[in-house]
Amino acid sequence: MEEINLRDLLSYFKKHLILFIVMVLFVVSAGTIYSVFLLKPEYKAQATVILSSDKSKNTVQSEINANKNLIDTYTEVVKSHRVLDRVKNEMQIDDTYEQLVKKVTVASLKDTEIISISVVDRDKNHSYSLANTIADTFTNEIGQIYNDKSVNVLDRAVEPQKPHNVDLVKQEAIYAAAGIVLATAVIFLMFYIDRTIKTTEQIEQLFKLPIYGKIRKLETEKQKQQRKKHAEKAAKLEAKLAAKLEKEQQKEAKKAEKLAAKLEKQEKVNNEELGVDYQDGEETGAEAAQAEHITKTEVKPVVEIKAVGRKIIAEEKALQEKLAAEVKADEAENDEFNEELLDEDSELVLRDNPKSKVSEDFRTIRTSLYFSLNKKDSNAVLITSSTPNEGKSFIASNLAVAFAKTKKKVLLVDCDMRLGRQHEIFGLSNKEGLSNLLAESKLGEYREYLQKTTVKNLSIITRGVVPPNPSELLDSAIMEELLEKVKQKFDYVILDGTPIDGLSDSLILAKKTDRLVLVSAANMTTIEDLQNSKKALESIEVKISGVVLNRTVDERRGDNYYKYYN
Repeated sequence: MEEINLRDLLSYFKKHLILFIVMVLFVVSAGTIYSVFLLKPEYKAQATVILSSDKSKNTVQSEINANKNLIDTYTEVVKSHRVLDRVKNEMQIDDTYEQLVKKVTVASLKDTEIISISVVDRDKNHSYSLANTIADTFTNEIGQIYNDKSVNVLDRAVEPQKPHNVDLVKQEAIYAAAGIVLATAVIFLMFYIDRTIKTTEQIEQLFKLPIYGKIRKLETEKQKQQRKKHAEKAAKLEAKLAAKLEKEQQKEAKKAEKLAAKLEKQEKVNNEELGVDYQDGEETGAEAAQAEHITKTEVKPVVEIKAVGRKIIAEEKALQEKLAAEVKADEAENDEFNEELLDEDSELVLRDNPKSKVSEDFRTIRTSLYFSLNKKDSNAVLITSSTPNEGKSFIASNLAVAFAKTKKKVLLVDCDMRLGRQHEIFGLSNKEGLSNLLAESKLGEYREYLQKTTVKNLSIITRGVVPPNPSELLDSAIMEELLEKVKQKFDYVILDGTPIDGLSDSLILAKKTDRLVLVSAANMTTIEDLQNSKKALESIEVKISGVVLNRTVDERRGDNYYKYYN
C-alpha cells in the first residue's frame, strides 16, 4: 500500500472544497426536507410503577433481593398477551397485538425497583391514556398472578406537549455532521483512487527522478470566458459612448445652424434698416449713431456663435475624457487578470509574454537544463512524454525560444512525423520538412529545409508530409548523420519527439541524443504511465535526464511576489 502524503491530501481537499460544501449542503437540505415534510411526528408518554416492600427492621434482606429479582420478570409481564389484550378490550383499540407491542417500551431503572412504561403514538392524547391504562392493568394482573399487592403506580403519564422524534436543532446538527463525514469520505476515496501525478514531490518520491521544473497552466476555461466577457463589455461601452458623442455633436450642430440662420436674418434686417445717405463723403450724426447701433447688434450673434462653438468643443473634450476614464477604470478593474492573459492565445509565451509567470518557469527550466548541457558535444535534447496531450510540443517550442534568447544558435526539429505541430505554433509552411529530407536522402542540402522564425537565432525543421514509415526513417543512418551535422552547426538542438506509449519513435531517438526530458501533465499523467515510460527507457539503457511537470496550479505563492519582480 502506498503512503499517503498529508500535504497532498490537504491540497486535494482544498481543490475540491466546492464539492465538499455542496455535499454537506445537500445532506443537510435533504435531512431538513425529510424532518419538515416527510417525518410524521410521534408523541411519547411515560408512566412508572414501583415494587414496594416493607423496609422495617424486621424485613429480611433475602426478601428485598427477591423483589429485585422479580423486576426482570415484571418487565416481560407488561408486554404479555394477558396485559395488552385486556388493555385493547378496555380501550377498544383496533391495533393487533403485534402493532400494539411495537408502541410499548418497558425498562427497569438500574439498581432500583422502578419499572418505566413508555408508549409512542402519533396521537398525543392516545399515547398518555394508553400508558396509564397499561400501568393500571399491569398492577392489577400482578396482584392476581402473584397475590402481591406491593406493585403500585409511582407516576402517571401526562399529556406530551411536543413530538419526541422532531427536534430541528438537534437533527440539523446530526445532518451537518453526517454530511461532513460523507463528503470527507467521498473526497478521500477520490484522492485514493486518483492515480494521476499532482506534484513534483510525488515524482521524486515514487520514481527518484530529477525535476527540471514545472510549468503553470496558461488559461483555464473560466479565465477564457472571463476574457471574452471583458472584451465584449469593453466593445459595448466604447460603442455606447461613441453613439452618445455622435448624438451630442448632432445636437450642437443643429444649434449652430439655428444661430447661423438667426445671424443671417438679423444681418438682412440690419441692412434694410441701414438706409444711409452720404453727402460729400460725410455722414450725419444720426446716421453715425444708427450705424454704431447696428454694429453692436451684429456683434452680439457673432459672440453667441463663438461661445456655442467653445461649448461644443468643451463638451466633446469632456465626453472623450469620460470615455477614456471609463475604459481606464474598466481595465484597472481587470489588471490582475490581464497580466496573466496571453496575446491572441499564443503558445509562445517567451516571445509574446516575456514577463508572465509561465515565461519565468521556462527560464528556470532552461537554467537547470543548461548545466546538464555544458559538456562538449552534449547539446542535443529530446523532449517527449508518456502519452499524447501532455504538452511536449508546447514545452519544446518555448525551451527553444528560451535558449535562443541567450544569443545562442538553436535548431528545433519536429521529429513527430505523425502529428507534429511546430509549424502551426510558429506559423510556418509544412510542405517540406524532416520526412522529405530523410526520405529523399538530401543530407547535403539540409540547409534548404531550415526555416527562420520571428525569434532571432532560432531555426526550425518542420515534420513535413506524413510518411508511411516514420520509425524506419528516424532509425536510418541519414538521421544520425543529420544530427551530427546540426550539433556542430548549432549551439543547441531540441528534438520534439512522439509520446512513448505505443510508439517506438522516441525510443529510437533517445539512443541518438544526449539528454532526454520527459514531460508530464499534472492531474492527467498517471503513475502507471510514468512507470511504463521509465521501464521502456531503462530497457534500452537510456536514463531520463529530468522531468518537467506541465499545467500545474500554484497554490502557495500569491501574485505579490511576481508583481514585485516584474
